[in-house]
Amino acid sequence: MTTSRLAKYWSVALSIFIFVGYQILTYRGISSTHPGGLVVVSTFAPVIIVFLFISWRMRYRVIGLISVIAGCIALWHYQTIFVHYLNWTYLIQRSGIFALLAMVFGVTLLPGRTPMISRIADLVHGPLSEQVARYTRHVTMAWTFLFATMTALPPIIFIFLPHHLLFLLTNTISLMLVASMLFAEYIVRCCTIPAGERSGMVEGLRAYFHYSGESAMNKQQSRNSKPSPLR
Repeated sequence: MTTSRLAKYWSVALSIFIFVGYQILTYRGISSTHPGGLVVVSTFAPVIIVFLFISWRMRYRVIGLISVIAGCIALWHYQTIFVHYLNWTYLIQRSGIFALLAMVFGVTLLPGRTPMISRIADLVHGPLSEQVARYTRHVTMAWTFLFATMTALPPIIFIFLPHHLLFLLTNTISLMLVASMLFAEYIVRCCTIPAGERSGMVEGLRAYFHYSGESAMNKQQSRNSKPSPLR
């Protein structure tokens, strides 16, 4: 087994471990009457990860990372206050994530923009035929509608059902909706798109993140190559 493949397996295993750990700690925080500081901090994990990602892409990474660490310390210090708002925190975060995804996909459907799925397909296969371009636009519309629907899911559960069911039902229904969408899209893709013009989700995501990484690297290099202003 090569080192690169072993590193890939370790990264996947670590991601699964972090995801499962977050789910367990969040469920404990929502269902327990006296959650600890670690549970409080873990409930804010999505926000912390987003700020870590933003900090890593900033020009002054150290300042961003210090800010994130300071925020975590503040969460730990004021855990006795935040512990009373864990349900609201989870509700806002989950709906906010789905709303952000709906906006990211929906914005690409505006006139003059390239739909998100069309952009990913173009990275894998190059210039798209008219049939594939039309299909990928419709798929982008479907994902936008799905994420918009999932945005309303947590508030509905929060209003009409006991709060301790918010976490379990939101996760279960969300996973079922995403899995059903992936399966249905795969069936339609196989029936409508020629084999040489379609690709799997993993291949498309790998091409997209590779392109995003190269774009970020090129921006950083161009920024570093600019001469510093004279003082």
